Amino acid sequence: MEEYPWEAPPFEMKAFDDMSKKEAKQFFDWYVSQIPERIKVLEKVTEGYVTLDFTKESLIDLFSWFLDFVTIRELTEEEIGSLLEEFRQYPDHVYQDEKKTLLANPVDLEQIDYEVAMDIAIYYGETIIKNYPQVKWTYFTKPKSYVYLNEPILSYEETEFPYERNPRSLMRILAHRIKDKEATEMSLYETFLMDEKDILGIFDDPED
Repeated sequence: MEEYPWEAPPFEMKAFDDMSKKEAKQFFDWYVSQIPERIKVLEKVTEGYVTLDFTKESLIDLFSWFLDFVTIRELTEEEIGSLLEEFRQYPDHVYQDEKKTLLANPVDLEQIDYEVAMDIAIYYGETIIKNYPQVKWTYFTKPKSYVYLNEPILSYEETEFPYERNPRSLMRILAHRIKDKEATEMSLYETFLMDEKDILGIFDDPED
């Protein structure tokens, strides 16, 4: 597949940190409105391989399919140089760490893989909600230091420790694990099991 039917917002997109409250609401409303269509696209792409029935077990088949779908490619010297230049905005110790990590494994996924990953993020969020309707899509515009400022996230606050999950961030993390060959077909499912405990307020005893 050379192109993926990805839908860009019909308005100027800013970095989440730079959005006003009005812009954050505009993006959130658009994002949530796109969920049914994005699920349909994912169903079409995975047809014959995965049944997207919103069970937690479906996450195993979906991520197994994704692992077979992605392409890990070597970065060009130009791409490596561009990334190193981006890293220069960080303090020197961060730059050196990022440089070491990059040069040790100079690979990336294709752009289409990241686009599919963002739809998997939506499906993951909807799977959480279908199983635990008390969880909702939401976004926070404060405090300004909040790590997921203005981004659509999953949230449920009526527990001792409020549950929050950014599915888009989760898929970016899993993409890194794929590049490092550390992801398995169980990775997304295992995250669901951890989230499930957080939602239900079940916390493992550290002494067990």
